Amino acid sequence: MPSDRQGSKAPGRFRALVVDDSPSIRRRVVDKLATQGFAITEAGSGEEALALTLEHTFDLVVSDIEMGTITGVQLCRVFRGDPNMADLAFVLLTAAQDAKTRFWGRNAGADVYLAKEEMDEQLLPAVEKLMKGRTPRESVRPELTGTPLERVSAVLDHHLFDVVLQSEVRRLMDHVNNRIEFADKALELAAEVIGCPYLVLQLLGPGGPSYSILARGPWPEGNSTAGVAALGIPEQSLGAVHTTVVRDPKFGPGKDVVAGRAHTFDIRVGGETLGTLQIFAGPAACAQSDIRSAELVTDAMGVVVKSLFLVEETQLLALTDGLTGLYNRRHASLRLAEEIARARRNNTGLCVAMCDVDHFKAINDEFGHSAGDRVLQQIADSLTEYVRRNDIVARWGGEEFLVIFCEIKLTAARIVAERLRGRLANTPQVEGGPEKISVSIGLAMLGPGTDADALIEQADQALYRAKARGRNRVEVAGEERRTKPSSIMHKSGASEREDQTLPHADGNADGK
Repeated sequence: MPSDRQGSKAPGRFRALVVDDSPSIRRRVVDKLATQGFAITEAGSGEEALALTLEHTFDLVVSDIEMGTITGVQLCRVFRGDPNMADLAFVLLTAAQDAKTRFWGRNAGADVYLAKEEMDEQLLPAVEKLMKGRTPRESVRPELTGTPLERVSAVLDHHLFDVVLQSEVRRLMDHVNNRIEFADKALELAAEVIGCPYLVLQLLGPGGPSYSILARGPWPEGNSTAGVAALGIPEQSLGAVHTTVVRDPKFGPGKDVVAGRAHTFDIRVGGETLGTLQIFAGPAACAQSDIRSAELVTDAMGVVVKSLFLVEETQLLALTDGLTGLYNRRHASLRLAEEIARARRNNTGLCVAMCDVDHFKAINDEFGHSAGDRVLQQIADSLTEYVRRNDIVARWGGEEFLVIFCEIKLTAARIVAERLRGRLANTPQVEGGPEKISVSIGLAMLGPGTDADALIEQADQALYRAKARGRNRVEVAGEERRTKPSSIMHKSGASEREDQTLPHADGNADGK
């Protein structure tokens, strides 16, 4: 039977519950805790300990790990899984020597795990450290119901749910080769355990920030921009938003998004934030079970998202230029073919600009190749910052850059190209490099029957005219065609052009 040596209702004193099926061990523990002024209650089994928590409040539990039906590990798990007792200080004791029992004891959720042979020397220092900074809990009867066995069953079921959910999250590892597919699967899984109308998954990483939305509540038809704005996603990120609408009648009809209160959960590995999961309550409040499920999902998602980013980083290395970080020529060619197909399908305009650094050989000769590299990096940064999000910038080779202007007409593309040329001509001096940098640009627009190779050739020819007419200018394919000087040996798309004999603006022949 349980015993209460000093009274469990001792105002202003810490209350301790000592649980062990050995009376002699209980006596040793009680004697030690009594020297610290604890009000002590004893129990000879896990079942008795659970029954006592229906009647009393405790600040500290010291329990044997191996007992009858309910072990110390199960007892600890029950307490940790109960909001009314989750903050109890818990010490586990064991006399077992086998590695499995010791492993189980260390990972049961206890604050301190001690071998019984260490108890005489280490118990009191450990308890003193645990109780430091704490104040005695209110001595009121906890609002707990159910028999001890029912409570154990509920907690085990609770933990089983946690394990299964986090296991399902880790299975998302099968989809880390594709960010959109991964995000869709992650939100689909999250929606099974989170009953909120709107879920938003933001991912960071080498592929850049992206947002995936699962909308089960009202959503504006044909105007996703309004819905995205209602969920607080920045306007400049619209190009990186992927939305899936799965209407659920329980959230009501309509087109106006009522986001309600948002709860944000970080996806982390160590100290690194990889993204966030946001759940929006809509017109009601988020249930605590939804919040807890979101915490479980994001806790398990960190390692999986990190794997996704590692895959993306590997893929980017194969697609990008090592010096500038832009797409390389091979990938740019693939993207150009895709964008041409899209432009024809949607009947939208598309233009390409071939940009070449003026006098780049002279820059390398006078200032060195390191300065030349810095010039290329600066131009790459300027191009990336200036063009629109849906445009594509690539290093075509050497000192040449390709810009693919999507969904644009020639007149607008020419204005952008002129502004871009002027911006590059007025960039600050590169450290250890020339005072001024300029580029020549050849611009071409996609026409009927034109393929990617022909479009690049047209832009290339226009670039040659820009070089021949003084550099630091924009020429458009098809306008005022002139025969190139016979001394020019043209190699379409080459990074090193053999135009050394082209006249400079002042009439002097020199490099590009």
